[in-house]
Amino acid sequence: MLTGSKYGLYIFFCVCFLSAGNAFAQPSDSVGTNRPFTEFWTKPLIIPKLGVGVQDRLFVEMGIQWHTIYRHPLTLISKGPYCTVDLFIKQSNVLVGPKLGYEFTAGLLGAAFDVTYFMDHNYNAEGANRKAWVATPKVGLSILGFADLFYGYSIPISDERITSISRNRFSLVFNINTYYFDLKGAPRKR
Repeated sequence: MLTGSKYGLYIFFCVCFLSAGNAFAQPSDSVGTNRPFTEFWTKPLIIPKLGVGVQDRLFVEMGIQWHTIYRHPLTLISKGPYCTVDLFIKQSNVLVGPKLGYEFTAGLLGAAFDVTYFMDHNYNAEGANRKAWVATPKVGLSILGFADLFYGYSIPISDERITSISRNRFSLVFNINTYYFDLKGAPRKR
């Protein structure tokens, strides 16, 4: 039977034991914020998209992309719609192709799909012009979405065709997103 000072000592040890967990516990709002590998999407950013390619002849690709990056402990994922222009020049013939598309990359693999409106100026001796729509699915290798080496196959989707270029195309495109250089400090999507 507990009496006098022994009963008070027992209560003191029980109170100390039960409150020790609360006294030395980490606050709940700071849990998980200091992990070495956090997963997050960056805020979307309009970036320059520049590249070169070959489709029977060399071409240059220039434009912009609404680009966002997902940081994961194992890899980076990037995605976004883009608006670019392909420019082919061969002697006096100029072939211009504004296009809209969407690109998705995950680590070392990537895919894209775009629709291009080709305008072939002075394609024959009389100086006639022709215009055609083309859909191009693309797949290939990617360096975390920063640089993409893609193979694409152009599928005509209009009655008029551009026969001066091949349907097969290879392109090397760079997505110049400044978040790649300081991903930890990049603004995050909420």
